[in-house]
Amino acid sequence: YTTLFRSSKLEKTYEQVQKADVSLKVVKPATAMNKQASITVSFPGNTAFAEKTCDTFEESIDQCVDSLKVQLTKIKEKQRER
Repeated sequence: YTTLFRSSKLEKTYEQVQKADVSLKVVKPATAMNKQASITVSFPGNTAFAEKTCDTFEESIDQCVDSLKVQLTKIKEKQRER
C-alpha cells in the first residue's frame, strides 16, 4: 500500500509514468542505515532511477520518491521546451 501511494505521487509530477519497480533490501545487517530502496520508473522513451539507504525502508522510499520527483520535473521541463 505505501509503495502504491508514493508512486501515485510520482504520477502527479509526471502523468506518463507507466511502471514503477521497487526493490528493498537490507545491507550490512545489524547496523544503522541498512535499509536500501531502489526505484526504477518507466515512461515513454526513457526510465529514471533512484537508490537510497536509510534507517527505515519508509525513509528510503520517501527519499527515492523525492529524488525521482526532481528527475521527472526536469524531464517534463525539457519536453515543454521542445
